Amino acid sequence: MVVLTVALVPTFEFGAGDGGVTTRTTSSSMESVFVDVENADNAPRTIRVFAIGTASETPAAGVRLLPGETQQLAGGESKRVLAVFQNLHPGEKREARVCYAPINDPTNRTCEAFAIERL
Repeated sequence: MVVLTVALVPTFEFGAGDGGVTTRTTSSSMESVFVDVENADNAPRTIRVFAIGTASETPAAGVRLLPGETQQLAGGESKRVLAVFQNLHPGEKREARVCYAPINDPTNRTCEAFAIERL
């Protein structure tokens, strides 16, 4: 038996943002969003991508980043990272900030807040 699974992955632009929260409702136990990570400098940079709680610096539980947390970006280059909100239970609302920053300057970060709610 062959089973074909199709997943729709919404795309949200990732930037400095206006401080708002991007919200999404799903009937699935997993929801994914693409995050555009950009190196605005002219020089190549190693960028760290990470997910933290909305009101803390604690790593966000149940959020996986693909292809990984560390990205090598040439000057002016951007790359997409997939943030996967996993193991959502019915009625659960999971919130997290997905951030990126140069590895040598973690305070110079850009974050976008997400709230995913499972029906």
